[in-house]
Amino acid sequence: MRLGVFGKVGVAFGVLLFAFAGNATFTLLSVRRARQGVVANEAYLELQGSVDAAWKSLNDFAPSLGRSGARLDPNLPLALRTARKDVDDALGTIDRYLEKEPGSLRRADFESWQRQIAALGRQLDILTGELGAAAVAVDPKARAEFESHFATLIHGLNRTRRPLRGESGQIAQRLSDDEETALSMAIALGAAGLAVALAVFVFTLRTLRPLGVLRKRTQQVAGGDYAQRTGVTSHDEIGDLAREFDAMADAIQERERRLIRSERLATVGRMAAQIAHEVRNPLSSIGLNAELLGDELAVGADEARRLIASIISEVDRLAEITETYLRFARLPRPKLESEDLGVIVRSVVDLSRGELAQDGIELSVDIAPDLPELPADEAQLRQALINLVRNAREAMVTAPAKRLVIAVAVDRAAGRLTVRVSDSGSGIDRADLGKIFDPFFSTKERGTGLGLALVQQIVVDHGGQIDVESVAGRGTTFTVAFPSAAVSAPRGGAVSTAASSVSRGGVVGGGLGAVTEQAVESGERQVQRGGIGRVQGEGALEGVGRGGGLAGRSEGAA
Repeated sequence: MRLGVFGKVGVAFGVLLFAFAGNATFTLLSVRRARQGVVANEAYLELQGSVDAAWKSLNDFAPSLGRSGARLDPNLPLALRTARKDVDDALGTIDRYLEKEPGSLRRADFESWQRQIAALGRQLDILTGELGAAAVAVDPKARAEFESHFATLIHGLNRTRRPLRGESGQIAQRLSDDEETALSMAIALGAAGLAVALAVFVFTLRTLRPLGVLRKRTQQVAGGDYAQRTGVTSHDEIGDLAREFDAMADAIQERERRLIRSERLATVGRMAAQIAHEVRNPLSSIGLNAELLGDELAVGADEARRLIASIISEVDRLAEITETYLRFARLPRPKLESEDLGVIVRSVVDLSRGELAQDGIELSVDIAPDLPELPADEAQLRQALINLVRNAREAMVTAPAKRLVIAVAVDRAAGRLTVRVSDSGSGIDRADLGKIFDPFFSTKERGTGLGLALVQQIVVDHGGQIDVESVAGRGTTFTVAFPSAAVSAPRGGAVSTAASSVSRGGVVGGGLGAVTEQAVESGERQVQRGGIGRVQGEGALEGVGRGGGLAGRSEGAA
């Protein structure tokens, strides 16, 4: 069972409280027992004194009663009354004790003594009655019976007072023994309590020690040292916090690495834009002069014309590359207007239908009816969709079965519109997943490496996200999603946001801070936007959110 910090502190406090509660309980029981012993001993001493007094009052007359013919002592009635008073005192002592100590362990003993002394009191009453009769003085038989009863009473008082002395001594001895036992137990329990308190202190200190480590690591991360980790392995809230901190440090370190990489890409982008800008005008001059030179060639100079045509073709290709670089570098921010996504997709399909048919590609289009309008820049969305269709067409050049499916749907659970572009090409090489979205990366022999980067930038500039699912040998599916206020998500449903986390396959795509934002006025755009990609299945990748990393595929990298 996992025990959190509060649980651990609670258990430690409970153990400590139990130890001190046990010590206090034993102390209270010892004090209560000692008090009961003292009260019982006091009662026994009073009881003993009363019975001794009664016995002494009557025992002095015993010798005179045994002589025949002797007259009864005139003080005998007074002695009987005195003895009766002493017996009543003894009974009063017992009554007071039983009333004061109703739950005493010695209650049964005092009740037994009460019955014995009450019986002696009744004997005294009988003797007093016999002494008051005239027959005792004149009738020898009555006197003999009186003397017999008197002797029995004396014997009973004597037999009662001796055990009372023994009881008092036993109580005193038990009190002494209890004192020694209580002292020993108090010392033992005190030592045990201190040991428990020390153990609880060490346990609490060990539980809270990772907080100091976490504070130190926080200072190190704040100072730029992202490599340090807490090393906390506990399974409580502090351990969870430490692991989350380590994950945060990993994310910050990855972001720092990708930020440095994005700055390098931005530098390369600026250089490429500047070079493209400087090369474009000379290329135009070279192409124009080559055309003029071709017009001046004499008839029959076929080899020269072939070379001139090759020069013009290469110049055109280089001009197209420079225009692509400059278009990427100078991509303006989208001018958002209410657009019908279905109409835009239909126009792209109509534009591409001829090329697809020429390559033998079977086209299937499924556009949901009554699509809500979307705030978008029509020209930029058309450009992004055209790039995706062209990438799909080029990915199926060697495919045995060529099929392209384009579907537009409403995802009401996420509150967005989606466009799916699926092809039956060869799929994505997993080794390229982390690079195919970088500007200038391409797997094509003559690719510019800007096609997917441009798609990514357009999508994220529209606040959307793009993800891809690919299985080697089975094809690839791009899904572009745009949030739409007109599409209401169900209550309690979660709408996809611009944040995601690294899952299986690690960080791919543009990465944190890896996508570009260019300065239009200078003809340069700096790579700044980024996101975290997520692999979905075999070769699947997702770039999420505004500024998130783009997902794409190597086969269609422009």
